[in-house]
Amino acid sequence: MDYLSADPEPQRGERTGAAFVGAFVTLMFRDGFENISVQGIAAEAGMARSTFYEHFSGKDDVLRASMAHLLAPLASCVTGEDQPAELCTVLGHMWENRRLADAVFTGAPRKIVVLSLCEMIEARIRKTDDCKSLILPLRLAAIQLAEAQLALVENWLRGRAFARADDIATALHRTSRASTLALLS
Repeated sequence: MDYLSADPEPQRGERTGAAFVGAFVTLMFRDGFENISVQGIAAEAGMARSTFYEHFSGKDDVLRASMAHLLAPLASCVTGEDQPAELCTVLGHMWENRRLADAVFTGAPRKIVVLSLCEMIEARIRKTDDCKSLILPLRLAAIQLAEAQLALVENWLRGRAFARADDIATALHRTSRASTLALLS
């Protein structure tokens, strides 16, 4: 590798973005989403507000970034023949942090999480040949799939019924895949 031509900026940019996400998560679980401001996120991260805007458009954008690694395996369930390898790990993490479910599954954060998952699902379906044979518009199909997935996860995390994380993973994959296939003409 040519170290003289290596650009250190992406690593610095990733670290800065991660610092904002970490500050956001701290504030969200301490103060609630509605009480967070961009200025507060920047202050918690120890950076300037102008630096924040180099990485994110607002606090909604940071919520989306903070949830992306948790939502990606769910979105993969709709088109993948095999269950995503990381799905059980992600669900286990969610279970261990279930006391924080209200912060994510209530009010504005829930709407943002649904939209984010919906967009991930849309992108995955769009990459397949199946996209052209959906019986619903792609956005509506993606909303249906995202809401169904999140309903299962949310109700499990809220303790409405107990199940093991690996059983939830299997159910999510099978029902997501079956629902996607059922939406094809």
